[in-house]
Amino acid sequence: MLTRVFDRFMPPNRRLNPEALAWIAVIVLAIVMLAVESSIAVSVNEAPVALAFVVTIIHVGSMPLSMLRPLFGTIMSIAACTVLPLLGPLVSGVPWPWMVPMMITQIVIILIIGLRAHWGVALGALLGSIAGSALAAVIIHFFVADSRSDGAIVNILIYSCIAGGVYLAAVIIQQWQLIRSQLVQEKENTAEEHSKRVTIEERARIARELHDIVAHSMSIINIQASSAPFRHEGIDAEVAKEFDDISTSARTALTEMRGLLSVLRNDEGGGELAPQPKFSEIDPLIEKARQAGVQVTVERSGEPIDHLMRDSTGLAGYRIIQEALSNAIRHARNSAIAILIRGGSSAVWISVTNDHGDGPGEAAKHEKHSRQGLIGMRERAASVGGEVRSGATADGGFEVEAVLPLSPRERSTDDGEPSADTPVTDTSVKDKETP
Repeated sequence: MLTRVFDRFMPPNRRLNPEALAWIAVIVLAIVMLAVESSIAVSVNEAPVALAFVVTIIHVGSMPLSMLRPLFGTIMSIAACTVLPLLGPLVSGVPWPWMVPMMITQIVIILIIGLRAHWGVALGALLGSIAGSALAAVIIHFFVADSRSDGAIVNILIYSCIAGGVYLAAVIIQQWQLIRSQLVQEKENTAEEHSKRVTIEERARIARELHDIVAHSMSIINIQASSAPFRHEGIDAEVAKEFDDISTSARTALTEMRGLLSVLRNDEGGGELAPQPKFSEIDPLIEKARQAGVQVTVERSGEPIDHLMRDSTGLAGYRIIQEALSNAIRHARNSAIAILIRGGSSAVWISVTNDHGDGPGEAAKHEKHSRQGLIGMRERAASVGGEVRSGATADGGFEVEAVLPLSPRERSTDDGEPSADTPVTDTSVKDKETP
């Protein structure tokens, strides 16, 4: 509450730290009580100056010590409460064994320990201080003729009542703060669980949409392509082979779609790469494109990379080439596509280039969601620590270049090849989906 009051007069970017404010208050109070308690012990209770000052320092020093080490503060304060009454027992007419400053100091110590430590430590400070003062009263009763037993008992009872009330208040406040923090934590956990549940429900909804729309359509394509040679008599072998290729591509797409649906419906994410292709399956992908009439050339150079490539990197490379081929087929009909794969000791460099061809097809001209393929390629490359650059070429074609690391962080640049840590950028080229 005190912090909120001060914060009203502070700039928005500067707020008081409650912990620092508590330390300042305790230190200032300790200095004030040192002056008051030591002076009263000497002037009123007629205690020796040196001893009174030393014992008072120990007593008031227990206040800041209790902020750091509550148990040590408890022990030091109990010792001071036992010794200090023995220094001035013969003066009549003043509270003894608990003089008022000494009582205030010990109550503050109990309050600090009750707020910052286990309730048992604070109870020990309370009972220990009562026992220490009672021990001092017993010692004075048996060894000093002019004793004040009745007044001492009343004085100890007064202190016990006040200190006991403060102790109960401190423990209640501490438990209230503990319950409050637990409630806040439970609210955060509930919010996090709600967020996870919403995410899972959204993924399940997407999975249902994909299953009901895309997977159903692909199944129809597969069935039609598979049954076409039987439904239409007189189809020559080349056309039948074309239908068979369409059916095979549809079945492959369905297999990958089922894997994607499994990932979306399973929050654990296990088996995410199980149905996915590998980089070594690039040749069948290119062969299918050639069978569909696409002019594709492939050139490999550099070091062998199959044994160095992780599954995730191989999947990213496969998908980048697949998407680049799809973009070239959609946006540059009858274009010549050149694929260059160069392996190094640290990374693999992939380049997919096509010329202008006959321009984009009708479907590509009316696409509402452009650039999604390029975004997907960048995301796949970034997921394995790689980079992708794409843009128009000088002759009106389009080029996609990717650098994928072969190991997580150790990449060599001694062979003069660009490191996978070095971003592949070209400020003169602007990304676009249409080559």
